[in-house]
Amino acid sequence: MKKFILIPLCLLAFVLSITLVNVFRAKSFQTHYDPVLTKTIPIKDAIRRLSAAIRYKTVSSLENPNANSDQFQALNEHIRKSYPMINSKLKKTNVSNASFFYEWKGRNQNSKPILLCVHSDVVDVDPSTISLWTHSPFGGEVSDGFIWGRGSWDNKSSLFAILESVEILLKQGYLPERSIFIAIGQDEETIYGKLGAKAITEVFQKRNIRFEYILDEGQVIAEGLIPGIEKPIALVGIAGKGYISLGLETDLKEGGHSSMPPLETAVGILSSGLSRLEKNQFPLSLGEVPRTTFEWLAPEMNFSSRWIMSNLWLFGPILKSKLSEKNSTRAQLHTTTAITKIFGGFKDNVLPATAQATVNFRIIQGDTHQDVLNWTRRILEDERIRLISPDTIFEPSSISSTSSKGFETIRRSIQETIPNAIVAPAMVSAYTDSAHYGLVSENVYRFFPVRVGPDDINRFHGIDERISITNFEEMIRFYLRLIVNSSD
Repeated sequence: MKKFILIPLCLLAFVLSITLVNVFRAKSFQTHYDPVLTKTIPIKDAIRRLSAAIRYKTVSSLENPNANSDQFQALNEHIRKSYPMINSKLKKTNVSNASFFYEWKGRNQNSKPILLCVHSDVVDVDPSTISLWTHSPFGGEVSDGFIWGRGSWDNKSSLFAILESVEILLKQGYLPERSIFIAIGQDEETIYGKLGAKAITEVFQKRNIRFEYILDEGQVIAEGLIPGIEKPIALVGIAGKGYISLGLETDLKEGGHSSMPPLETAVGILSSGLSRLEKNQFPLSLGEVPRTTFEWLAPEMNFSSRWIMSNLWLFGPILKSKLSEKNSTRAQLHTTTAITKIFGGFKDNVLPATAQATVNFRIIQGDTHQDVLNWTRRILEDERIRLISPDTIFEPSSISSTSSKGFETIRRSIQETIPNAIVAPAMVSAYTDSAHYGLVSENVYRFFPVRVGPDDINRFHGIDERISITNFEEMIRFYLRLIVNSSD
């Protein structure tokens, strides 16, 4: 009897010892760089310039590429007047009606250049929510230590932080070792970036320009978002998800009077299919990028969290279950399915012959758009629902290296600007212009140094978008260090 008791106890002790060894064997990936105090930033003037930029309603439109063209032109004129050194010293190439890039030639033309990319367009504001904003969404107001308005985060703060940093360095007579390109697109928010990032990338390809690394928007500085770590976490995106929006259509070829309905209507058939898609999501998986993130974060966590993160071979299912409780973390673990549009009918007493819906998928590494099509057909299993594929499809990006010069330059610049920050690679679930720029570099990173706490997540594309003045100044200092460090 004792043997039957001792065997499982010994096995338990053996497993426990392995997990403890893994906890203490895990070495920190963090490096140490002393903080660098740059000269005083002209923050009052920088605030004024960003505030003015927010007042331009640069809302892009997929249906109408010329929408708000006067606002884009006014913003670009504001940039021209605000940064005289940039516009006299850097070469500007106009690519479309509002997209362009600057080239800052470096001393060494044999070194690959770097590319900093941003976009000047913003999403519109839901008219029904305007009254819920603390300040006018396009007012650019400065109040309570914040700059308020659409674009203050996404992405005019990065745009103007980069321009501020370059203008400061030019005034100091600084000349970079390698050339620096700054690409400004006009239609990132329409998803496809045809007039902006796509068109700019095509120019780079025609000129045979390859970049040492590319930095686009993406991940952020997370504060209080990851249990077990109290310090701010600078998450640097090393990969981006793919993107496809499928159209679903039911066409019964006949309508009729609502007083004599059939057992199944066009709307009902489509709704049943959509319900099946929501109930049958792609499986969760701790893929390469999430595992890399946890490996980097584990040594910085408290003991209980470090124990779990250091032993994913044992606790992986528990971790997946925990991460699946939040939308933001669950999205890191699988190809997501989101029903975003549905149409059908035009009168309350008429049966519609057709019904349409749009389902958006964000594709994780390891899956492809063809997997999405196959999965959707299998789940729907209804020939009456037709799938309509879009003209533009983005496959998941490749995974950029964490040992490249680009990654190390970004990490160093973060730690010199935010000394207590922990740096870790991560996935970016949302679309960014890097989907195009990835064609001209092997190392594409997705990060902008905006601080995001639990109360801030819904501000992206939401109500009361804002950035603190101290964070905006911090962003300028980050890009200053990034440009200088890229010369090393």
